[in-house]
Amino acid sequence: MAYTETEARELIISAAHRLVNAGLVARTWGNLSARISNEQFLITPSGLGYEIMKPDDLVIVNISDLSYEGERKPSSEKGIHASVYRMRQDINFIIHTHQDKASVYGIRGWDLSGLSDSVLGKRVPCASYGLPGTNKLRHAVEEALSANPSSQAVLMKAHGALCLGTDCEAAFQAAEELEKICSERIGEVLNEELQMYQEQRALWPLPDYGRSQRIGHYFKLKYGSVTRIYDLRDSAAYKNSPAAIHATIYRSSKVNYIIHVRSASAIAMSILGKTVYPYLDDLAQIAGPNIRCAVCRNEKRLPGILARALQGRNAVLMEDCGGFCTGKTADDVTAAASLLEKGCEAALYAKLLGDCEPLNPVDSRLQRLIYQRKYSRKKNEAVGKTDLPQNNMEQDKNKEEQVCSNG
Repeated sequence: MAYTETEARELIISAAHRLVNAGLVARTWGNLSARISNEQFLITPSGLGYEIMKPDDLVIVNISDLSYEGERKPSSEKGIHASVYRMRQDINFIIHTHQDKASVYGIRGWDLSGLSDSVLGKRVPCASYGLPGTNKLRHAVEEALSANPSSQAVLMKAHGALCLGTDCEAAFQAAEELEKICSERIGEVLNEELQMYQEQRALWPLPDYGRSQRIGHYFKLKYGSVTRIYDLRDSAAYKNSPAAIHATIYRSSKVNYIIHVRSASAIAMSILGKTVYPYLDDLAQIAGPNIRCAVCRNEKRLPGILARALQGRNAVLMEDCGGFCTGKTADDVTAAASLLEKGCEAALYAKLLGDCEPLNPVDSRLQRLIYQRKYSRKKNEAVGKTDLPQNNMEQDKNKEEQVCSNG
């Protein structure tokens, strides 16, 4: 039974927060909708973070022709939601996620079969690839649903998942169960390999290059037990390796945040020492059309090599040491770090399967360009609050020795 408009507005917002807390969605990735009649549904708007979204921000869309009410634009995937509501009269709530394990499992384009699950049934089909927001992707989802008319979820190759329910709770259960099963399937392939790389890396210490934030001519760097503030204009002050890397990246770009990523999958791919080509749309969009691996045995030259490898990208691998992610905001760099971890897991999974191809390089570059020109601009119009206020920078600079000694 369809929801009333008021019910649907409140339910979508609460479900969005619940999904974020469960780690199934982040930022504006994915979308949620609820049927409010046989002719219309409510859906989340394009480019608005779940943490600030309000009931009035949701958009009413007509199922028949995708026309919508109000000034806000609905999600670019509104066509997929409309197709589901048209094809499946039993579905009243839809969650589209980029959840990690389901996304990684879907890079192969294979159905999730051999199930005997009370929530998902016997099979979760995988829709063939199409660029996000395109009719090709919409038609692929329609084909998958037509062939599996009772399915409660659909994987989308190289993209994410669509979780369906007679109500919000059923859709949420489908998302959680899908992630659990995909995690188990991936683990059967990946766990032993990741353990091997972890044991290999444990033979020598893994440096911590920390995380930093820039404001103006200064940046604050935290690595290990040390927190210190540096002046970008004083190159003699950051000759040590961690500070030199952060300073060089800041001096060659307009980013304000840097994180050293040391997840198991990032370390594994950095040990391989090769460029990572995206198997997932969101990695291409937010991190770059490919993720280079900086290889250098000369510590003095390493910062410059890393900075050059980052040009046009927000992530880079460093041989044997994981990777670095950058962003203009704290939200940007956190997103890039999360996607580097997921993207490296997908690349390692593909390597072990041996029958997966990365995204077409043209598609990767196109998605990166669209993201930078459209969505990224929206996200960065207002830089959020920082943890290092501008007016306290000089005071903090004078206290840096005390900060370091206190750890």
